[in-house]
Amino acid sequence: MTTHLKRHLLAFLPFISLLVTLTVTAVEPPKGFPEPLNTKNFKEELSKGLHIIDFYSPYCPHCKHLAPVWMETWEEFKDEGKKLNITFSQVNCIESADLCSDENIAFFPDVRLYNPSGYLKSFTERLKTKESLIAFARKESMDPDNLDIDLGSVLSQSQHLEGFDFIKLIAGKADRPYLVSFWPTKNLKDSDDSVNFENCDKCHEFQRTWKIVSRQLISEDIKTGHVNCESNPTLCEELGFSDLVKITNHRGDREPKVALVLPNKTSNNLIDYPKGFSVKSKDYVDFARRTFANSKFPNITREDLITVNRRIDFLKEKGPSYNNDIHLVFSYDPETVVTEDFDILEYLIEPLSKIPNIYLHQIDKNLIDLSHDILESMYEKINYNTSEAQKNFNEEYFTMNTVTQLPTFFLFRDGDYVSHVYPGYSTTEMRNIKEIMRWVQKYSNPLATEITSSNLREWMSFQTESYSNLAIQLVSTGSDKQIKGSNTLIRKLLLASFDYEHVRMEDNFEQINDKRTNKADSIKLLKEKKAPADKVVDKMREEIPHIDNNKLLLGYLDVSKERNFFRRFGIIGDHKVGDVIIIDKSNNFYYTKDNFGNTLTSNEPLLLREAFVSLNIPSKALYSSKMKGRLMNSPFHNAFSFLDIVHQNGIYGYLCIIILIIMILKSLSLYKKYKIRKHYRSKRNAVGILGNAEKKKNQD
Repeated sequence: MTTHLKRHLLAFLPFISLLVTLTVTAVEPPKGFPEPLNTKNFKEELSKGLHIIDFYSPYCPHCKHLAPVWMETWEEFKDEGKKLNITFSQVNCIESADLCSDENIAFFPDVRLYNPSGYLKSFTERLKTKESLIAFARKESMDPDNLDIDLGSVLSQSQHLEGFDFIKLIAGKADRPYLVSFWPTKNLKDSDDSVNFENCDKCHEFQRTWKIVSRQLISEDIKTGHVNCESNPTLCEELGFSDLVKITNHRGDREPKVALVLPNKTSNNLIDYPKGFSVKSKDYVDFARRTFANSKFPNITREDLITVNRRIDFLKEKGPSYNNDIHLVFSYDPETVVTEDFDILEYLIEPLSKIPNIYLHQIDKNLIDLSHDILESMYEKINYNTSEAQKNFNEEYFTMNTVTQLPTFFLFRDGDYVSHVYPGYSTTEMRNIKEIMRWVQKYSNPLATEITSSNLREWMSFQTESYSNLAIQLVSTGSDKQIKGSNTLIRKLLLASFDYEHVRMEDNFEQINDKRTNKADSIKLLKEKKAPADKVVDKMREEIPHIDNNKLLLGYLDVSKERNFFRRFGIIGDHKVGDVIIIDKSNNFYYTKDNFGNTLTSNEPLLLREAFVSLNIPSKALYSSKMKGRLMNSPFHNAFSFLDIVHQNGIYGYLCIIILIIMILKSLSLYKKYKIRKHYRSKRNAVGILGNAEKKKNQD
């Protein structure tokens, strides 16, 4: 870099200094803003409920940037926080260095969640905004794991297992199921022990989770145990947990592993926890409880399945309802079934453990009639609009989709009128575990699932060849009244989707009939042309593929917990409870307006149904006007989001923009002067042809 260029760059230092000063200028705290916690009052304050704590240093630039955001968050949320029993607090790590050392604070600012038992988890969002902090507070205040404030006075029920103890379990010696955790240490005799886990930051967090799991599973008659992998290296390596035996990557972080051992079995009895690491106790409890239940293949009755159809409450006063289950039923005829037919159930236990909310049952009856009756009752619901022609049950289409033989599988979802039948035409199909699971996966989504920032992409990529759209109902669980209203909104969304399902099934039926007609015409033409018999037979053997596309995925988004959702995914506009957003999964376009340009809402099921039809089966749409969509996270959205962030930062944001513009203009001016001077110096160094010749002569 030349001296001149260095000098020009140094000219920017005053501007850079001014920019930093403006962005970290101290803001006057709002009235009543609490003093930072210290060593004396830290534990006392924690005993009063949940706390989100900002561990900071007054000399840290990032902390100075966070300070005004933290004050605004506290002021806006303080009244709501009192109702939810969660508080925003701070700790000055310069004044309370011992406290921060005890809490293992390694960087600033470190925002963490605490309850009376101590540290729970860290706030991991990259951008610490008022919206993201409040969303975090709301979400964590409703997590039952965080509210278990008596854990400090109770002990874990997990049993320490040595290698030979675990080998006995998987050899079939256990009379009860065991949920076992595996740890990267040799010192965890009691799972409550204070242990220094090397390269396992999540281990301390998981100790608390494991304590909750061990106590909750007592009522399920499921035992818990833990294994130290450093003391049992061969065992853990055989199980595929080599990273818990020794550190293979000092930069990587290790995580505890969990597996379920089923009782009274000598094979297929060890099931690994299928999802990634979690600190949610309910994830592990559900995995253990459901997998153990499925391993027993419990009987279910026709009356139970009728009750399943009536479960349509998705939200409760204390969080989401768990009656959003999927029931896979092995249906057989006791007169013709053989012992080998039941073998397939053993091989379903492990793959089904990977699908949340799915339960395996058996019944000694054919469920075709029940499926017929449930689907027929859907028509009582969707004939709500007297201005339309009566919609009738299509017997031929139903028969087409339920032709099978016993034994076979039926799949029912809570609240759904449409059941599904596995096309098990032969023994070969009923013994094909891959084909059965491929069929199960296709219908493994709950009737309506909760959509969050963390799972949207997962549902966007779910079975894209079958499910074309994701329809999201905006709801709120901020109060009991809002929960009641939100359940009503979800029911109306379901009504519109069932209405659309009728149109979709009729369209599928027409397509299949057209293919049948074309096949019959081709066979007739071949016969008229006196084609060889083998060609006629080949054409007759051609199968008409089963058509089951353009299906809908349904979800609901709790706007009281997901305030930052729309900005994160580039969904612009003013969105409120009651609105519906439709996302085209094939191209990431989203729709918030109906055919007439009005806001999509479930309050008008007919218009919502027509929106579904217009997007997926336009030939069946009643209205010719097309819906207009927008691209999620489009470049234009990013530009507007940047301006929105500037606007939210008020005078500081605008001053930063002004300074940035001045710096750019100044750099262009300096660069222009630098080029002129360089050109001028090059001219002064030129001495002409004779001068160059003389200079060369002197050099020689």
